[in-house]
Parts: sequence; C-alpha cells; structure tokens
Amino acid sequence: MLDRRDTLKLAAAATAAAMLPTGARASDAVDTVVIGAGLSGLEAALTLQEQGQRVLVLEAKKRVGGRLYTLDDVDGHPEAGGNGIGSGYARLVDRAKTLGVNLVDVRNRTEFGTDNTLIHLRGENIRLAQWEGHKLNPYTGDLRKRAPWLMGFTGLRPYQPLPEAAAWRDPAFAQYDVSVADFLAAKGWSDEALRLAYATNPSYANSAHDLSAMMWFHIFRNAELMSAAGPGTFAIQGGNQRLPEAMAKALKNPVRTDAVVRRIASSATGVEVTLQDGGKVTAKRALIALPATALRLISLDPAPPAKQQAGIDQLPYNRVFQVHYVPTRKFWEADGLPTGMWTDTLAGRFIGLRYGPDPSVITSFVAFVSGFAADRLDRMEPAAAAQAVLEDLMRIRPAAKGALTPVKVVSWARDPFAGGAYACWAPGQVRAFANEIGKAWGRLHFAGEHTSEVARGMEGAFESGQRAALEILSA
Repeated sequence: MLDRRDTLKLAAAATAAAMLPTGARASDAVDTVVIGAGLSGLEAALTLQEQGQRVLVLEAKKRVGGRLYTLDDVDGHPEAGGNGIGSGYARLVDRAKTLGVNLVDVRNRTEFGTDNTLIHLRGENIRLAQWEGHKLNPYTGDLRKRAPWLMGFTGLRPYQPLPEAAAWRDPAFAQYDVSVADFLAAKGWSDEALRLAYATNPSYANSAHDLSAMMWFHIFRNAELMSAAGPGTFAIQGGNQRLPEAMAKALKNPVRTDAVVRRIASSATGVEVTLQDGGKVTAKRALIALPATALRLISLDPAPPAKQQAGIDQLPYNRVFQVHYVPTRKFWEADGLPTGMWTDTLAGRFIGLRYGPDPSVITSFVAFVSGFAADRLDRMEPAAAAQAVLEDLMRIRPAAKGALTPVKVVSWARDPFAGGAYACWAPGQVRAFANEIGKAWGRLHFAGEHTSEVARGMEGAFESGQRAALEILSA
C-alpha cells in the first residue's frame, strides 16, 4: 500500500492552473473550496495546499475536528468522538509526525469489558462469572462462555467470505449484503440471541435487521489490516482534537468557522457555494467532506446521478448518546459492585474513565448509549435525558444516588452537522450505492469516512481525504 508521500509523488505532476470563474471575490479566489473541517476535509486541504493549490475550508461549527471531539471542559478530558488510534493508522500517524503532534501510548483507560463489568438484564444484576450458566444467556455451546458485549463482534466472524478489506464493495460478494438477522437466523440463531447481540447496546445500527452482514465482514478485515502493523493503541497527547487543530493551523488560509453551507452550484467552469448568511464563495472545484446526513441539508445544483443521490439521501448513521458524570464519592466501594456496567436500560454501557495521570483514579463516568435506547433519549431535551439515565443508574445501584453529577451531554444524532456517529450500511445498500456515493460529479468531489474503500474510522477519513484531493490534482 502506498503511503501519503509516495502517493503525492505520483500525483504532483498532475497539478494544473485554470481560470477562476468570473465574479470571484479576491478574498475567495481559491482553487478548491473544502466543505467540512473534520479529518477528511483537513487532510484533503493540506494535501492540495502541499501541491500549490489555494484552498479555503468552510466549517459549519465553531470548532474544527468534526466527529473528533475532546471534552476539554470535563475532568480528565475524555473523548466524545474518535478515540483509540491503532498502529496501522499510517496516514494519520504520518500527518501527526509531519505537524509535530505527539502520539502517546494509551493504557487501559477504562475497565469496561473486563471482569470488573456488571451485566444488568431484565432487572437483574449478573456477575460475569455467572453469565455462562445464567438463565438469561440465550446462546449455545462455546458462545455461552463469551461476554454478551462481545457477541456482536464475534457472531459473524466464522463466516468471513472476503479475501481482503477492499472486497466488500466487489459485486462478486453481493450475496452477503443481507441483514445480519437473516444471515445468522439461517445459522440457527434465535430471536433472543440476535436481540442481545445486535439490539442491546449495538455497535452499529439499531438491530440485526437494520445492518448488512457485509459491513461486519468489512470491519473484520479492516481490523486485521490495522493490527498487522503491530500491537498498541495510541492517542494524541493532550487530547485527540489537538490533531485537527494542528492541521487547521497549518493551512495558509484560516478555516472559516460558523460557515453553514446551504447550496453548491457547479458548472463547466467552476463552483459557487452559497452560505446561510447569504455570502458566496467561488472556486474551480469543491471538495465536500461531510457525512451523508449533513450533506442532505445542502442543495446540490445540478443533483448528482440517481444512485449517488440515493446514497446521500438514504445511508443511515449510528445513534450515539452520551452523558458524562463526575463522581462526588466512591459509590462503587460502598456497594461492592464493579464500576462498569453493561445494561439493557437507558444507561446503556456505563463506563468508568481513568484519563488522569494516576491510572488508579476514576476521573469521570460516561453512560454510552446507542441503538433504540439512544433514539428514546434523543427525543427528550438534554437535561431530561440526562436525568432519565441517572434514574436508571440509581435503580440498578442505589448507592449511586447523589454521587454522580452530570456535566456534559453529547448527542451525535441531534447534531445537524453530524447526524449520527458513523455510517451503518443497511441491507442491500452496499450493492446499491457503495461504489457510487464517493464518485466525483463534475467539479464536485466527495470525501468522508463513508466513502473510503479500505480503512474505517479515523484512518478511513484520511484515506478518503487523500483520494478526493488526488482526484482534483489529476483533473
């Protein structure tokens, strides 16, 4: 696989000059306007700038980083968005080194997923050691030995059909673009087994009926690829958001924040971007680095081809709702229960975070809620939702009453410029438009993790940003 420098060497000769569209203001006389200052947009902008392009980045929020979001106002500065950085994140690591941003080893900052996690199902507290023989365990054979939070990650793994990560979009494997429910039901999984694995604190989508099995097969191959570079998980020193901040600082033109885009018109000679405040930006090309959910709020004139437009309109995103709490006393010592919990309540996954310099000190807790439970919370006002979560926590462990102060609520689905935490491909969508959603359309180019071919997560954002930038350089 080519790294960033090798790829840019191949593309450098493709840079060409062209006339600006008539009517461009001097302050906006740029070659490419980038919409979105997340990782993909910033990486694309830097790639273009390094090849001599004049670039302007527009960002709707007051901050850069997109779905990378360090909570600097919460004890320990936990991450509300992209968290661990794998050793195989070559593009990200290369950019960080180029900018002098330090990566640090991440010790186990949470205890979730260990013996110190309590299972709470149907009103009953269950220790992990009790799970294998418990009446609420719906699995058979060796699957009974696995913790319930692992089932979503392991259920499909034995049936992997893909020879490599990039094959998930190959039509030859389209037969696997079916629901997880249909695929595993044919393997003998019961409704309750599916519900517990894929509809209770789901990692993706709301249930096994909403998610393509193909997405999981791609996740497995990508994980293998990312771990092949060696063990280890890292974070950006001072918080992951320091990376996009450094990327933005390296741009010659400052990122224009609070710039909400409402329309992008393109012609044979250039593009015109209309902002919510009535301002306009003209450029030779536009690079749109937004989640599909955010792009739906922007009018594209002319509209992309039907399959690509269908992808923009229909691709679902995972709901993630978080409530961050600071403990006022060590209630877990009072009740003797594990600090972390995996529940079927509005509390979701309740995780003790150890983000401070002393790994023995819990700096904060987060209720990390997804799926149908997150959907319920998203329908409430933030303060009411935080209270509803707290009430469920206190029902599970009364010792927590009065011991948790809510300090931050984060809803990725309610954020109109995110629309969810990450893309979740529904059954049939991979074959319908996975190969179309990221294609260049005239003078419009598309980036974002959902358009990446091989990598996922933060590295997928970098992959897509570089790919879209190279399209422009080669045009």
